[in-house]
Amino acid sequence: MPEARPLRSRNLAFLGFLLLLLVLWQAVWSVGLLPGYSLPSPAQVAVRLAELARDGALWPSVQASVVRMALGFVLSAALGLALGLAMGLSTLADSCLRSLFLGLQTLPSAAWVPIALLLFGLGDAAIYFVIVMSSMAAMAIATADGISHIPPHYLRAARSLGTSGVALSTRVALPAALPSIVTGIKLGWTLGWHGVVSAELIKSSIGLGFLLHAGRELNDAAQVVGIMLVTIFIGLVLDRVLFAWFERRIRVRWGFAPDTSRG
Repeated sequence: MPEARPLRSRNLAFLGFLLLLLVLWQAVWSVGLLPGYSLPSPAQVAVRLAELARDGALWPSVQASVVRMALGFVLSAALGLALGLAMGLSTLADSCLRSLFLGLQTLPSAAWVPIALLLFGLGDAAIYFVIVMSSMAAMAIATADGISHIPPHYLRAARSLGTSGVALSTRVALPAALPSIVTGIKLGWTLGWHGVVSAELIKSSIGLGFLLHAGRELNDAAQVVGIMLVTIFIGLVLDRVLFAWFERRIRVRWGFAPDTSRG
């Protein structure tokens, strides 16, 4: 496995970098560069997370945020891919939607929360709305860009062979644009994850955003920092496990990387 050794080296380098950050964090706390009430030590954060887990507050909140994100992201991906496909295959749709989506991307996720509450009230529908509006535009633009970079003779050849409509979209355009689509999906997931936590900060009785809000209200810096780290950890796990595997399969499918699963 020729790529196993470089991958292992990169992972070790990343773990070493995280350890260095942990040491620097401990050093800053030890010398008192910042007051203790605003910057807890790594040990204090670990103890607070253990308390939240023991009290039954942490894992249900992690589960609630992940489930909300998964459901909202499925809807967002479906809309983003459909609209991106329309933009990629139609110059009229692209001219109408691209500027709108680029404008929507300039809004931070938290900016969608007030209008979501006005439209949907205090239910989870408001959180799903924030997820969709935070991530859909990025996936639509990435899909459209991927399709626009397909060599034109691919589409012309498909049409000359009688491929049109849904078949042209699903059998030619989307597969050829997959590398760009995967990038858009990763970006969309990241933006959607921002959205779900931002919405839970303002409206929720459970979730990682709720725990962040509760920590702020109680002036509990250890809880705030701990939940921030949990949020980052979940994002890293998804990126380095789920999305890395998916991206790897796409690269193998298109011949950009060897298939090490055989032989």
